Amino acid sequence: MAYYRKRGNSWEYRIKYNESGQQKTLSKSGFSSKSAARAAAILVEEKLFKGGIDEVRKGEMLFEDWVQRYKKIHDSQRRESSNVSAENGQKKLLARFSGYKLKNINREEYQIFINELLFEHDYSKNTVDRIHGEMMSIINTAVEHERLEKNKLRSISIKKDEDNNKIIFLTLEESQKLLEVMETQEMFKKVMVHILLKTGIRSGELLGLMWKDISFENQTMTIDRQRTRDGLGPLKTDASYRTIVIDDELNDLLKEFQAWQEENKSNDDTYIESEYVMVDETGKLFYHTKPQDMMKNFLRYAKIPERKSTHLLRHTHAVLLLEAGVDIKTVSTRLGHKNINITANTYLHVTQNHEQKSIEKFINYLNF
Repeated sequence: MAYYRKRGNSWEYRIKYNESGQQKTLSKSGFSSKSAARAAAILVEEKLFKGGIDEVRKGEMLFEDWVQRYKKIHDSQRRESSNVSAENGQKKLLARFSGYKLKNINREEYQIFINELLFEHDYSKNTVDRIHGEMMSIINTAVEHERLEKNKLRSISIKKDEDNNKIIFLTLEESQKLLEVMETQEMFKKVMVHILLKTGIRSGELLGLMWKDISFENQTMTIDRQRTRDGLGPLKTDASYRTIVIDDELNDLLKEFQAWQEENKSNDDTYIESEYVMVDETGKLFYHTKPQDMMKNFLRYAKIPERKSTHLLRHTHAVLLLEAGVDIKTVSTRLGHKNINITANTYLHVTQNHEQKSIEKFINYLNF
């Protein structure tokens, strides 16, 4: 039977129960009223009556601990290729949900995670479906083995418009108009656009960039980490770890930007010091959606139709490289793709279509 007491401004319930012949106590505090504490205690007592303390403890295991047990249950029952695919999904899931108790992974948080994979990280729907499928297997197995009461993540929405799967990019003329507009913007905004357009790195990679990653002498930029809403983390694949060459103009602009930061630091006692490249005039780090948020304005200033893509300048960089005649192996390595096939499947049809449209315009011009 439960009893209740007020502690400070909140209420607590305490429930006595027997386990292996010993009397023990369950308690929980922090309730705003006695009725709220009573309602929670009733649910716990029902679980104790139904299945004892094990029923109450369902869902208490940490997600990462359950994944390890889950692997022992399933890995030997699956083909090696299936285990490799499963592990890729598990890495993404562990990166987000390590530290969570199984029962605390809720629908809202999980839906946000799925949306970020689709639209912030620009994963294909098929890739996200595979990651979600692995999560369903993990959670369903927990339910089957009585580690969790029920699967709360069923019927999560995984939708991505076909238009979002199309490669959206700026033409050469539009890119030039954008760069012209950036000459009128603050230094940190100008630098952001130049880096994204001239290197093709992902926005998370941009936010994780530190000054130690840039060699002015060798004119290179090393991509070694990314920064997302969850902080610093590993890159998308092993191939994403790379060092790329930067052009003379970008190299000089980055030198100027570093000097600009040093000047701001010397003139402002409240300047926020850090190792990161992408900061504003106060030294404040960019939040994870800032590049996309600012791009909407820049396109409007340049009178360029809005493009809804988290990788707009990355795609533009790749398409312009291929149109300029750069070989696909170089483009693939520069983008950090796992293999050339990804680059070919993503971009070659775009450049071929663009070339065809250009030829048609040329022929129409000749026949005018």
